[in-house]
Amino acid sequence: MKNIRLPLCFLLIVGIAAWAVVSCGHKSLRFKKRCVECHQEKLSVFKDNKVVHSPVSKGTCESCHRPHGIIGGVYLKTSEKKLCYECHKDSLKMMEKKHIHAPVKDEKCVSCHNPHASMNKNLLKGKDYELCFTCHNKETFERKTRHELKKECIFCHNPHSSDYETLLFDSVNNVCAECHNFKNKGFIKKHSGYDVSSASCVSCHASHSSNNDKLLRNFIHKPLDKNQCNDCHGAPSTSLKIKEKGAELCYKCHTEEEKAFVKNYMHSPASKGNCLNCHSPHSTDYKGITLLPDGEICYKCHKETKDNFAKRHIHKPIEEKRCTSCHDPHSSGNKYILKKKGKALCYNCHDNSNFIRSNVHEPVKTGTCIVCHNPHASDNKFELNYPEIEQCYTCHQKEKKLFDRVSVHTPIRKGSCSVCHNPHSSARENLLVQKERDLCFKCHQQMLDEVKDEVVHQPFGRGECLTCHNAHADNNQFHLIKIGGENCYRCHNRLSVAGKGSAYWHMPFKEEDCTSCHNPHGSKIKGQLNRPLGNLCLSCHNDVASRLDKEKVKHDPAEDGKCLECHTPHYAEIEYLLEADGASLCSKCHVTTSPLMIRAHNGIPIEKADCSGCHESHSAINRGLLRPIMHTPFADKDCKRCHE
Repeated sequence: MKNIRLPLCFLLIVGIAAWAVVSCGHKSLRFKKRCVECHQEKLSVFKDNKVVHSPVSKGTCESCHRPHGIIGGVYLKTSEKKLCYECHKDSLKMMEKKHIHAPVKDEKCVSCHNPHASMNKNLLKGKDYELCFTCHNKETFERKTRHELKKECIFCHNPHSSDYETLLFDSVNNVCAECHNFKNKGFIKKHSGYDVSSASCVSCHASHSSNNDKLLRNFIHKPLDKNQCNDCHGAPSTSLKIKEKGAELCYKCHTEEEKAFVKNYMHSPASKGNCLNCHSPHSTDYKGITLLPDGEICYKCHKETKDNFAKRHIHKPIEEKRCTSCHDPHSSGNKYILKKKGKALCYNCHDNSNFIRSNVHEPVKTGTCIVCHNPHASDNKFELNYPEIEQCYTCHQKEKKLFDRVSVHTPIRKGSCSVCHNPHSSARENLLVQKERDLCFKCHQQMLDEVKDEVVHQPFGRGECLTCHNAHADNNQFHLIKIGGENCYRCHNRLSVAGKGSAYWHMPFKEEDCTSCHNPHGSKIKGQLNRPLGNLCLSCHNDVASRLDKEKVKHDPAEDGKCLECHTPHYAEIEYLLEADGASLCSKCHVTTSPLMIRAHNGIPIEKADCSGCHESHSAINRGLLRPIMHTPFADKDCKRCHE
């Protein structure tokens, strides 16, 4: 056997050595399969298009994609934002221009271009107009009078970037001059004989479409609308030079406005006569022939104000860019050029019925809404100047100190005064939003439901919660007005006075801990007790509870939990809070003069006896509740050995 193994081992070693020599002598073979070998169907679909991306037409998908093999999915070689620039390096220069098309700026080439193939030139996803309208509002291009463009959008605009506004390929007039000859006699005639080659075409005309003839913008200055350019400009022979500078020229027509603008507070451009700071002398798409929409025109000068308005809560006129809802754009008799004073201005939008109820918050009464609210924007709800409770404390400093207590009402703790109080006006005292009862149960309804149709504490049932509780805060638990019994005795005074003159007090009564036994709101048990009477008493009197559990013979009232048949609950003149002394207490249930009772006591009269001398009060191990240790004559029922 050994002889066979040696040749086999030798052959195996030789084989391994030969394989090693061959492996070292030749380069290892790498097997690589091109994408198109599997994806022929997709390739044929791409090639059916008019324009095919170069890597696709060459079948070199690997120029952009990583081969995925058996792992599903399409993976790009690098991030989408950088991938295109690996080949289109010259396109990076687009980012150096002043104005960059949003998709280019975001490096989202595939927003407009199909990365594989397209039926449109430049691999565009759609035809020129339709592609642009996927982002741009089509309505502004389809008004009554449309610019007759025989070319596509890119005839005027650069689709990627430009040094000119709105991505124009040149200055406005140079772009217009591509189609319009400014020196043509017919062109000059249409412009009232003026050579307008030095003017900006878009100062009168809309670029794409308009609701007016001749592509004039929506709001037209009257002289322009009537072709009376010489109202403001000199004769056509004097070029476009205006007759006078500034507001002096405007006031020749706007005489009433000149007088109206003379008020205590004037907008700076109006006071300096710089009408053209805000208005176009020809036409615009904005009401009042302003250069920009309301709001945006204001931010041309008030840039720092715009930054201040970038808050979480913005006043609606500011949000909607309606500055002139509150401010007169020219002049006013009120500070900050406000159209009206104080609350009168606010009532233009806000229904004043919410502010004129019988009890009015002082800032509302004096019309100083901005004491609490920022008229523009704030990071606080309702545009408050400060978080709600801090806003209240700007005036209510005294209350701030009073509320700094151990137990604070939840709305106060959360800083939400308006949960209970109307910050403007109310038909109720203290500006409460509802009647006291309804207000408390708005949050605490469950507490009332738990004791509904049962024994309810009268103040709680009537919703007079402030009889016991402080509405805001206190140093006592549950923000009670007084501690323990002191709070109860403000109503239950007779009980307190009567108890103080008694010899014996129930411990909870002595310690004024009424809620040890009573539920302060209500209960299903008579007396507003926390538990059924017997269980309640035994929760403290553990010794009695233990004996009742162990001993077989039980006194019926003790077993049935009717403790108050023998004891008073609060105070008494007799020890153990007994209602009566000796046999007079027992005689409530036991007829001490009956023949049966006399016979049971061996003929000894017991009317004046102390029953507890022989009997246990609650339970015992002996029949008749007899005590465990008995005098011998008593045990032998030979009472007459001692008694007559």
